Amino acid sequence: MDGRLTLTVVTPERAVLLAVACDEVTLPAQRGEIGILPGHTPLIALLGIGVVGYRDGSRRQAVAVRGGFVEIAGDAVRVLADDAAAPDTIDTAAVSAEKRAAEGRRDRAAGDEELDAADSDTRFAEARLAAAGPV
Repeated sequence: MDGRLTLTVVTPERAVLLAVACDEVTLPAQRGEIGILPGHTPLIALLGIGVVGYRDGSRRQAVAVRGGFVEIAGDAVRVLADDAAAPDTIDTAAVSAEKRAAEGRRDRAAGDEELDAADSDTRFAEARLAAAGPV
């Protein structure tokens, strides 16, 4: 696809997006957000927790991701995420409840490990709510 990107997002359990044509991709690398346009330098990077955004013309869409890595080769962007959620699979009421529960666990954390787990759960819930769009 000359002058366009193809975006694929998969987890160990399922394909979330398969070779979706788009003009631009942004994603949450572990050390900050990366923007990708056609002709990007080849790259492999670790993913953090956040939203993979992609644009096709003026249409913007998003997928929430949690960990994994991204490979950019040619104009193919391949996201191999530990977990991911497309907007049509997100139950915002359930995710909001998960977020509140994780925030409660964060407030009661008894050590760094518990705090990190609760913080990660909170951030992934926030990413899913952001990917789902305005409520």
